[in-house]
Amino acid sequence: MISVDYDVIVIGAGPGGSTAARYCSKSGLKTLLIEKDRHPRYKPCGGCLSLKTINQLHLDITHLIENTIYGAKFSYCFKDPFIIKSKDPIAFLVMRDRFDQFLTHKALENGSEILEGIKVIGIEEEEKRVCVYLQDGRRLHSEYLIGADGAESIVAKSILTNKERIFTNGMAIESEIPFNDSIHFPKEEFQLVHLDFGLIPNGYGWVFPKKSFLSIGIGGMFKDTNKLKTRKYFSAFIAGLDWLPKGKVERSIGHSLPTFYNEHQKVSKGRILLVGDAANLMDPLQGEGIYYTIYSGILAAQAILYSKEKGISPSEIYQDTIENKVLKNFKWALSLSRFVYRFTKLSYKTLKAYPELGQFYINVLEGKETYFDFTRKVKERVKDLLGGRLSKKIREAMAKT
Repeated sequence: MISVDYDVIVIGAGPGGSTAARYCSKSGLKTLLIEKDRHPRYKPCGGCLSLKTINQLHLDITHLIENTIYGAKFSYCFKDPFIIKSKDPIAFLVMRDRFDQFLTHKALENGSEILEGIKVIGIEEEEKRVCVYLQDGRRLHSEYLIGADGAESIVAKSILTNKERIFTNGMAIESEIPFNDSIHFPKEEFQLVHLDFGLIPNGYGWVFPKKSFLSIGIGGMFKDTNKLKTRKYFSAFIAGLDWLPKGKVERSIGHSLPTFYNEHQKVSKGRILLVGDAANLMDPLQGEGIYYTIYSGILAAQAILYSKEKGISPSEIYQDTIENKVLKNFKWALSLSRFVYRFTKLSYKTLKAYPELGQFYINVLEGKETYFDFTRKVKERVKDLLGGRLSKKIREAMAKT
């Protein structure tokens, strides 16, 4: 009989990895979390949690909430602003270092073990187990492995060919700016997120106000991810915030955006399953990834439990589930994003003219509607706005959505 050290090894103790570990260990599987850093660690992320994200956690995170969001302020190159509000909360903001540490602690409370501050340098699937090579020379073996190690995933690189693993050119830059007397942030906008379009190609700039900090950033799918160019976009966005004094941004961090690219993209192989950013599970329209990393972590754990029960490989179960519950919806989000970022000004005018689209989109974020439904509504409103007089380019683009 082939021996293993653990039933499941999870690489990466972010929200997806720690959630997967919590579900596995809670179900009686001997589970190890491996994290290359030590908690709490800074994570460049806006930390915006949708209602469906909160519902997936099944945990009380009240003490972690920095701000409750009731709406959004939209602008186009900082001009022509408008606000869409809801009487109910639409999102909650958290600091990722505290949020990630809390989820990791919950995994440990449910029986998971953890190795922190050590890197995984290689993965190899053997006949009936997976071998994990650590930087300190150790080798660990598990029956199953979950790769939750982010956009530059060593697990994904180990199991997928270059043909199977499409490299996208998304990039985000983010900074946390402490509130102080020199920052005259509008009080009436404290429970709103600010999204600015038009300035960032194939993306947008954003401001998320938290208890003691402002999370400010940009994100987009750039043709050239040259560091200087993307930072020029970030500098231009910062300069447009009239309440932010010049020179207040001392530190900013960039990171890759591993967006969805194909409704059949590979998220598993054999005994190894990829979750979250490692599996390119990021909303291609608005770049939201926390929900999908948590959701895929749960689905990965469920696939492993079913696999052990039935004595079959978890890969096909997980792949089919992700395709049906995530990727088919992402296909419509990708089509819509291509239209929105090609005709950004038209899309912006449509949203302003028909603010009910904002509520429809909130329904998508809450899981009440699909991107297919939302795409259909956007197409109808664009036609109404233009009185049916659509150019050839617009007709062609709309035909692909």
